[in-house]
Amino acid sequence: MRQAIDQRLLLAQDVARAKWNAQAAIEDLPREEQVIAAAVRQGRVLGLPEAWIRTVFRAQIDASKTVQRALYERWQAEGAGRFDDAPDLGKTIRPELDRLTSQLLRAMADNQALLHDGGRQADVAAAMHALQARAINPAAAGQALAPFLSATPSAGE
Repeated sequence: MRQAIDQRLLLAQDVARAKWNAQAAIEDLPREEQVIAAAVRQGRVLGLPEAWIRTVFRAQIDASKTVQRALYERWQAEGAGRFDDAPDLGKTIRPELDRLTSQLLRAMADNQALLHDGGRQADVAAAMHALQARAINPAAAGQALAPFLSATPSAGE
């Protein structure tokens, strides 16, 4: 789980470079809703509660936007030009994000009992904070990890 979250945050840098080159806005609400809807469809098959999936993937998207905004601010201050090595958003980055979405959903399903176990919350928090400590953007990592540091919603929520 931590690996998929960490990789998503690292990939946010490539997303930012691709969007910067295209002079695209960081926020793309219709695309974000497509990503969340796809995660919900995949997660249902794995037996995950829809509310939890939505919460987790909204947090992942928000964390990515935090990374992107920080980079945009830095690049604007530096007067950065176009990135010659920026990957293609549609052909390269989105398929990788899709792979990471599947990986994260599988990890959520595999670890659902642990994450629901109130007696193990300290263990979960310690493991997740290790990711935040080494993250390129600790604030973004905190956003991405937040849904895992509280009790997960039940299937009825």
